[in-house]
Amino acid sequence: MVMGSSAHAQQVTEFDEVVVTATRVNEKVSQTSRSVAVVDEQKLQESQPASVAQALKNQANISVTNGPRASSQGVEIRGLSGPRVLQTIDGARQNTSSGHRGTYFMDPELLHSAEVLRGPSSSLWGSGAIGGVVAQNTKSAADFLATGDTFGGYVKQGYETNGDRTKTSGALYGIGELAELGRVDWLFNGSVFDSNNIKIGNDQILANSASDGGSGLAKLGWEPSDGQRIQVSARQSKIDERVPSNPAVAVGNSVPLVKRKTQDSNVTLDYSLNPTDNPLLDLNATLYWNDTDYDEDRVTKQQIDSTEYQTLGFSINNSSQLGNTTLLYGVDGYKDSIKTVRDDNGQQGQRPENIDGETSVWGAFTRVDVAINERWAVDAAVRYDSFNNQSNNLNTSADNSAFSPSLGVVWNTTDWLTLSMRYDHAFRAPSVEEMFSTGSHYCIPPLGNFLPNGLCNTFEINPDLKAEEAKNKEIKADLRFAQLAGDDELAITFNVFRNDVDDFIEQSVSNPLMGIPGFEQTTSWNNVDAAKLTGFELSTRYRYKQARVSINYGQTEGKDKDNGDYLANIPAKKLAIDLSQAIMQGDIKLGTRFTYVADQDQLPANNNNQYDAYKLWDVYLAWEPTRANLEGLRVDFAIENIGDEEYRQAWQTLYDQGRNVKLSARYNF
Repeated sequence: MVMGSSAHAQQVTEFDEVVVTATRVNEKVSQTSRSVAVVDEQKLQESQPASVAQALKNQANISVTNGPRASSQGVEIRGLSGPRVLQTIDGARQNTSSGHRGTYFMDPELLHSAEVLRGPSSSLWGSGAIGGVVAQNTKSAADFLATGDTFGGYVKQGYETNGDRTKTSGALYGIGELAELGRVDWLFNGSVFDSNNIKIGNDQILANSASDGGSGLAKLGWEPSDGQRIQVSARQSKIDERVPSNPAVAVGNSVPLVKRKTQDSNVTLDYSLNPTDNPLLDLNATLYWNDTDYDEDRVTKQQIDSTEYQTLGFSINNSSQLGNTTLLYGVDGYKDSIKTVRDDNGQQGQRPENIDGETSVWGAFTRVDVAINERWAVDAAVRYDSFNNQSNNLNTSADNSAFSPSLGVVWNTTDWLTLSMRYDHAFRAPSVEEMFSTGSHYCIPPLGNFLPNGLCNTFEINPDLKAEEAKNKEIKADLRFAQLAGDDELAITFNVFRNDVDDFIEQSVSNPLMGIPGFEQTTSWNNVDAAKLTGFELSTRYRYKQARVSINYGQTEGKDKDNGDYLANIPAKKLAIDLSQAIMQGDIKLGTRFTYVADQDQLPANNNNQYDAYKLWDVYLAWEPTRANLEGLRVDFAIENIGDEEYRQAWQTLYDQGRNVKLSARYNF
């Protein structure tokens, strides 16, 4: 957002990150009317997360879903998760969404930062962003090399006691001039890991939670002239594991053990043109291809499944500066395809049938940012999307369209207080699986005379499924202070929101009436009653010299708008405190984290589950010596869940990971 300068924004710098991807416009956190959280590389190194979700878990109103197995973990924002939270990597959409399988494949070791946009964002990104956006930005050579350096690299080794997890990673990178051809930069970054079964609290082992795999990233950038850049990048991740078909639960009669191999690949081509002498031209174009392949062997049933997702997408946008107005406009589109193959080896299927389908989406959008004066600014956006779902095996299709407007107003009341309010209209189009799944959802084996023939629950198609719609209203206060007690900074951000979601898409499973002849057990996706999500988040950060403290608190309440009942899957209230102190002239940073999660007693009618409160305590240390003979070395040490607390997040079936000691050492050269 284009704003006039203000004293508090100039004074407070450490806590005022620049958002580069999530809002599609480079802007400071203090100057946007949206609720944004940024996790930079420093925080990623300190927490040593095994998944992207773990890297974000201490942020207000952001939770980890799907249990303790890192490969299946997802991100929940303000009570919404799964396909309701859009995931991007370097600006390219990641649309894979399939049943209970994991969809966050990026190794945090390859990330420069992760940005989370809390709240609906369809006016920027289109379908899927009714809960928010998780924007992941990968590393590049420029992140490592100082001015004048042309070549470098690093090697890193990590170990965790919980699961005896080892991780080895490294990178090579360089920048050089090619005579009259311009500047070229390149990077190769990769990692491999191996983990045994993890332990939950009280030293209990979680069976079938071991895994191994690796990730790789390659980038090549060429700048033939000032303001012009072409970049091609490729990445791949592989994970091998033996887990329940639904890794958020334990193996059971209807949840078989699966030997799963997951491979995720991407190729992205970017072009940017931003000449310094032309304020009307700031062009960015992206062409990307994603491929996700799940190969599964139901080892106890001799059944082989293959599920492959592919996305071919593009985005073209330009930003023009017209005096005090910035105009962003562009078009984008993508084509998702899903194809599944079932091999029963002569046995009954007892699971979903083959799917062969495509989703085609194209959209056009524009956003205008107007700095009315030094105190007032407005941003307005509107987007149009057209989408079509095609089931090739059923020879049927469905199409629809959506408009997504948004409006934000920012008021710099003083040099230290910025107030803003905004409205966003967003949508999520139904997927091919939600509309056109057939076959069995699950089967219960014979149970003597009570159920002599067993029981299978089958899918029903729903080609009339409508898109979910969200209407979010939000008020934000951002306070920035400096020099309160000398060399110090204070940043406070407070957001209040109400998100009304209509036509929720939920999976409906008929209750089993065993033993009643002719009763059909079915599963389908349907539009259900409207929901109202209300809540707030408070984030406070303070620095005094080399001491820092951050406090994040978030709470969300979800209710059915028709009958007032509480909704399921809404996270409990969460408080996270992080206190750190740098010593030895900044070479060593000592820190501790405390997390308190309250009871979740806001339960739907006739729900007798109990989700108790819990407390977690972590400590961490980072050592990066400045002595010449140790230059380039960094050591990170952490103990998570020191008390080995046995705890379970609200709505989760499995208990989470117990005590874990982490140690990693990196050497840059």
